[in-house]
Amino acid sequence: MDCQYLEDLHELFLLGALAEQDEIKLREHVATGCPRCAERLGEAALTLFAILQSPRPLRNDPGARARLLRRLRAK
Repeated sequence: MDCQYLEDLHELFLLGALAEQDEIKLREHVATGCPRCAERLGEAALTLFAILQSPRPLRNDPGARARLLRRLRAK
């Protein structure tokens, strides 16, 4: 099954921030044993863990989003 459409949902799933319908789709798909999604959920969990372990609050850099978008468009 092509599960690329789920790619942006893993972190939101772990945070409990998905719409109910999306959560059901992701749960059902993961239950099929998809190795790609299992790996992606593991990576998302590690990323969220690292962010939550940050010793100081993260500050919003007002220009960070614009710089990131410029870099992505350049690729």
